[in-house]
Amino acid sequence: MESDKIDKIKICVITTSRSDYGRMKPVMEAIQRAPEFALQVVAGSHLYFDHLLWYLRHGEPVSFWKSLPWYLRARGATMREGDYGVVAREYSARLLAQDGFPVHARIPMFLEGGNPRVMTKIGGLALLGLPRIFEKLRPDLIVINGDRFEMLPVAFAAVCANIPLAHIEGGDVSGTLDESIRHAVTKLAHIHFPATEKSASRLRAMGEDPERIFPVGSPIIDTISRLDLSLDNSVYERNGFGGGRRIDFTRPYVLALQHPVTTRYEENRRDMEELIAAADALNLQKIFLAPNIDAGSDGVSGALRAHRDANPERTVFFKSLIPHDFYRVLKHAAVAVGNSSSFIRESAYFGVPAVIVGDRQQGRERGENAIEVAAERSQIIAAAESRLRHGPYPRDTIFGDGNAAEKIVEICTRFGPGSVRVQKTFHS
Repeated sequence: MESDKIDKIKICVITTSRSDYGRMKPVMEAIQRAPEFALQVVAGSHLYFDHLLWYLRHGEPVSFWKSLPWYLRARGATMREGDYGVVAREYSARLLAQDGFPVHARIPMFLEGGNPRVMTKIGGLALLGLPRIFEKLRPDLIVINGDRFEMLPVAFAAVCANIPLAHIEGGDVSGTLDESIRHAVTKLAHIHFPATEKSASRLRAMGEDPERIFPVGSPIIDTISRLDLSLDNSVYERNGFGGGRRIDFTRPYVLALQHPVTTRYEENRRDMEELIAAADALNLQKIFLAPNIDAGSDGVSGALRAHRDANPERTVFFKSLIPHDFYRVLKHAAVAVGNSSSFIRESAYFGVPAVIVGDRQQGRERGENAIEVAAERSQIIAAAESRLRHGPYPRDTIFGDGNAAEKIVEICTRFGPGSVRVQKTFHS
């Protein structure tokens, strides 16, 4: 039995945010099911204390003091148990544990606020911690997803450690910093799993080995195609309810999620205020979600907080939604408004009318259900009203048919230890 464990190929999946975890989950499950693989999970440490930081930054002293004891216990347990133990009392560690994934290591990322300086520091801290993690785990292959800025130091550290890197959902085009990060990771990666054929063609144009490019679809479609999408008030009990009036899920509602655009750092609050004004003008129930932690998140959160405090009876605000509940809320929305990539990928599969606000997703492939407008309230209102008049769209499988994870794992079986040359060659 011990020799069986030693002979298994160690595949290390690195997740640093709830959004990329939602996309990586079906891949992690498929790796667990494969008898020839041993799954290793590395998570960014800000996953574990982001809930507490939300309370700190958003002025909820009661929630902060209620959360502080379990947080301190979790940090104490971390020091006692070491860097590689599972600390189930920490926020996202609990989520990963509930889903059946052990956390083998944590990347030391500390989160102090949503500004460019902090993003740079997070990358630096990741680079400081990753060599020791890779030395401890000794993975045969590292698998990462997409374009989060935390993925660039991961890719760089993997290459420096001579560990082959598999990259999921490369080759897409979009706006903001994600565009640069995604393509930079591509040039560091050895095996590519783009979501679409168009993305695959861009990877070939970038000089990547055509024999290592496999358009498989997006793993997120695997999840939502099999998920029970029924929605009821239990969503409030499972998630961080941030205030406002609880809505009636049987009636039409607007789902709004606007992430900061790092290249327009100073304008993020204004953009969010325009979106809020547009959503108010639609005269429907509204659900607002908190943004990610990129530079500019303080501006977006500030606009949301001001709106919530001034209009407690006009909207519902969630600090976060666990992935499955997020998909349920998106599936049943009358219209989705904002700049989340989920409003392109998942909404296309659901056929949910979507208005993409600003240039964060500029140029990205999309289904007929999604329309892109500037971050101006008049344009947002006009586009949303036209989507609402149309109603739901037919399902679009532009991003896959729900079998991406199985394809990824099957392809990975072809690349055993030592079969991937880390030194790359440009293919013209």
